[in-house]
Amino acid sequence: MGVIVNQDQIGNYLVFLFSPSVILNLIQGLEQKIISLDPVPEASVAADFRYGMTEECIITNMNYLEQLTHKESERQKNTLNLIASENYPSPKTLQLLGSVWNDKYAEGYPGKRYYAGNVFSDELEEFVGKKALEVFDSTGEYGVNVQVLSGSPANAMVYFTVLEPGDTVLSLNLASGGHLSHLHATSSYLKFFKYTNYSLMSKKHGLAIDEVDFKNKLKETKPRLVILGFSSYPRKYEFAKLCKLAHEAGALVLADISHIAGLVVTDLHDSPFKSNGEGADFVVTTTHKTLRGPRSALIFAKNEYMSALNKTIFPGTSGGPHLNQIAAVGQSLLEITGEDVYPDKIDFKQYMQNVLQNTSSLETGLIEVDQEVVAATQNHLCLVKLPEKCDSLDVQTLLEKVGIITNRNAVPNDDRSPWRPSGLRLGMAALTSRGILPEQARELGVAVGSLISGDTTEGAVAGFTKDMSSQLKWYF
Repeated sequence: MGVIVNQDQIGNYLVFLFSPSVILNLIQGLEQKIISLDPVPEASVAADFRYGMTEECIITNMNYLEQLTHKESERQKNTLNLIASENYPSPKTLQLLGSVWNDKYAEGYPGKRYYAGNVFSDELEEFVGKKALEVFDSTGEYGVNVQVLSGSPANAMVYFTVLEPGDTVLSLNLASGGHLSHLHATSSYLKFFKYTNYSLMSKKHGLAIDEVDFKNKLKETKPRLVILGFSSYPRKYEFAKLCKLAHEAGALVLADISHIAGLVVTDLHDSPFKSNGEGADFVVTTTHKTLRGPRSALIFAKNEYMSALNKTIFPGTSGGPHLNQIAAVGQSLLEITGEDVYPDKIDFKQYMQNVLQNTSSLETGLIEVDQEVVAATQNHLCLVKLPEKCDSLDVQTLLEKVGIITNRNAVPNDDRSPWRPSGLRLGMAALTSRGILPEQARELGVAVGSLISGDTTEGAVAGFTKDMSSQLKWYF
């Protein structure tokens, strides 16, 4: 069995045996190692699932923030991450995020900066913008801004570019899978804009956009902007049909593809980048979900709107861009085009196909143990409606206790509070990056579902988590 040691203990034991110089060398050598306890028996794992660590299991010459970062790395490594909006960017991407690009201010745009020293900043921004268009747009009708910091601000940039106070926005209802930034009852944007929602309808496979309701809302509310996008909708969008309907009603269209961007760029989902009225006027995506990049975003717009959009971003609302983010986004785009590779060397389209297969397998496992899936998945996430007796916050906490990381989520027509909604949202993009196989995903679904229903023990699932996480790849 291992022992817990610290510098004082080492000194006390060795001072009687060796000279001071030998003792110092031994201590300095041990300070570079992590010394931990042997694993605790399975029966007690669930009672204190510590992600493979103890408080003493740290490198003693780390400061507090370094220790926290080390612990977070161990937490991620030793748990099974089912959060649909998270992923693991490549080490090269993370390296660029913490590179010297962080040091530089670059207010303005390439060729017109307000600071000196931006010769390479210009090259960087132009290169990443070119790669973004290469990856996403085959029409030649769109431009891109790579300076926006993340997804919600990206949506705001579109609002401030095309909306006037009092204009109406039509978006998917939050409880039906819409996103907080798409306007809702407590949104701060209501100080400026009005909102209304389109809804879902039940169909053979569970859910679909209610096109009749969509058309009626267009006619009744006359929105200036229609948002097509979601954060917890497991089905596909038909962008061409919905864009055409919106345009015929006189509205502009923003497609928020933050969750499905990886599917869109690999032709595994319909694309909003289309010519004429079948394409969205604006497209926003984050870069850290299925694109497997850093926490950042991209905004695309039809060429006629790019000048106004750029002015909204700078100088309208923002200062200097985060060049380190832009560089890291560029690296993730290179891994999509095949000019560079993720550590597993799997082609990006194959990766996304694996995500789809693994999500379907996870769902199969859940159904095997009688969990209710809201709608058969067509993308990287599945939505589970919990049994009536279950409190979703308690379920989320229980799963984290045994090392399975999830997030509670509303389901369509949910009558519970957003803090304790009726469902769980589960995604497979992150674990697919770690190399999980379809049969393992099915087993994970069975484990999650069995714990929810009380047909297995916390200790058994904690042991399952420990075993599976140890088998998966970890690149950091």
